[in-house]
Amino acid sequence: MMVACVLEILDLDDISTLLRLSAAIRFFAGGSVYDIMLSHGMGKQSVYKSVYGVVNAVNATAALAFNDNGAEFPSHEEQREIAAGFRAMSAADFDKIILTLDGMLVWTTQPSAAECELIEIGERLFHCYRKDKFGFLLMAGCDHETRFRWVDIKHPASTSDYLAWTNTDVGIELENDDSDLILPDHVIAGDNAFVENMTMATPIPGTQITDVEDAYNFYLSQVRITIERAFGILVHRWGILRRPLSMSIRKVPSIVICLMRLHNFCIDNGDSRRTPTPRSRDERHIRRRAATQRTRDDERQAAVSLDGNGIPSALVGSGHHFRDAPRGRRPRRNNNDLTPMRKMIRKVADADLRRPAF
Repeated sequence: MMVACVLEILDLDDISTLLRLSAAIRFFAGGSVYDIMLSHGMGKQSVYKSVYGVVNAVNATAALAFNDNGAEFPSHEEQREIAAGFRAMSAADFDKIILTLDGMLVWTTQPSAAECELIEIGERLFHCYRKDKFGFLLMAGCDHETRFRWVDIKHPASTSDYLAWTNTDVGIELENDDSDLILPDHVIAGDNAFVENMTMATPIPGTQITDVEDAYNFYLSQVRITIERAFGILVHRWGILRRPLSMSIRKVPSIVICLMRLHNFCIDNGDSRRTPTPRSRDERHIRRRAATQRTRDDERQAAVSLDGNGIPSALVGSGHHFRDAPRGRRPRRNNNDLTPMRKMIRKVADADLRRPAF
């Protein structure tokens, strides 16, 4: 069904649409343009035309939208389904989580001064000091099955997760306590890059915490890690994200959104975690392209790999700071507010749960 929709839109010239789709998928998986030229019998420009044609077609296909009816954010009905899914995987019976949220660095080559001037974003802002890479900050929320349900990729890599989130349309709307975007008493689960409020549950920061608070942090992380795993599946499936994207900085957001839509399509069709290992030629190409970039210490960069938990740690956590927040520090919450997060802590206390001893 999806392929038929894409092929209907992807009508470029006399090269068959299936061949163009095949070339694009191989490119997304990390294949060399020159290998694709040889294996598909097309010229270099035809490969790139195929890639961007597929990107445009996928992003224009309503059946591949992140939510029903092409909505930017899950509907209340969808939120109930997601909350039930997270509840089933929560050992603490957390039943009000409708998304898990985090940011990930999308690695690119250093953008040119001319392009930065054109989009009116300073060149240095695209450099993430924590990861020593250039790129965009991808903000995303996923459901219990690692499907992406909300996406924003507008900010350069130096931006904190907190600032990026609070400047998205959804983040701005949720600053209003009267917003009905999220079901009452339901929350988005984020990490310590975010701040507790009436729609956000985060770990309790610091080391001077009670046993109950420590247990809450543990059981929240069981659910929250879903978004990091989703990033791992995305990066492992589409090897092009394991090395710097070498293209116009203005094309990066659309190609990333396309890959996320295809990620969801794979999950919907039963191919969620059994992502094949890249073929050896593609793996060598990914590593070579990564090694063309240098660190601050003038060492070659390594291709992104997944850690033991299936998380691309070289890309996740890039925005865990508050340097660009007001006063340059973590905003404080109003201690008088009984937030849904406090109710979750109370649920842990009432059940007398503790962090398991391994």
